Amino acid sequence: MQSVLDLIYLTLVQLVVTWMIVGIMWFLQVVHYPLYRKIKEGFVEYERSHIRRAALLIGPIMLIEAITAILLIGASTEGTLTKLAGANLILLIFIWLSTFLFQINQHQKLSVRFSHKILQGLIHCNWIRTLLWTLKGIIMAIFCNHLFHLGTIAKKFFNM
Repeated sequence: MQSVLDLIYLTLVQLVVTWMIVGIMWFLQVVHYPLYRKIKEGFVEYERSHIRRAALLIGPIMLIEAITAILLIGASTEGTLTKLAGANLILLIFIWLSTFLFQINQHQKLSVRFSHKILQGLIHCNWIRTLLWTLKGIIMAIFCNHLFHLGTIAKKFFNM
């Protein structure tokens, strides 16, 4: 019974934090980053503030997402759930690689001096993370659907 509860709790946490970041990423991609082009004065200070504030918000969420994604693989005992949990973790690894190889580098450059080229590169390459996180959110929705259809929630959690 405890392993079923662990799977349900991990799934819910993973689903919530993933979709939180999906929302944040789409906001950044469609609203926030394009508005960077409108900043005429104080861009470097604005960018430095963005980096600090974004790290305080997104950093803990990404950490929780990473921990629960790893734990979800161990808690998933059924074949399809294990495959979905694996795909979820693989996408997260690609997201982290993109974050640390590209986005952080571009934000650091923009925090020193404004460049249209670097900003355009940030906006273009951030589509990778936005789309990967969206796909990851869809996989987690499929995971939840599959978990429910297995009867795990209804049969084991609610003794039905």
